[in-house]
Amino acid sequence: MRPPAASAIAIVPALYWLRGLVAALAGFIAVLTLALLADQLLRSLGLPPPAAQPMPELGRQALAAWLRAGCLLLGGLLARAAIARAR
Repeated sequence: MRPPAASAIAIVPALYWLRGLVAALAGFIAVLTLALLADQLLRSLGLPPPAAQPMPELGRQALAAWLRAGCLLLGGLLARAAIARAR
């Protein structure tokens, strides 16, 4: 005799949970990737000084902060879209 199969209703919430977890992980990876790319862009432009030296100009600090904040915002929007799509 065959064991009873799990109903489709019991499986669906587990799939939503797993898809949400994968979407959140993808969002985290997107934020990390964008932040690393922003740092590479700043370094290629020569904006930050060498390591262990303070940044002399306030304008450079503001540009670096806005670029990183933009990366976090974009990564957050990507994560939100991925989670909404998972549901």
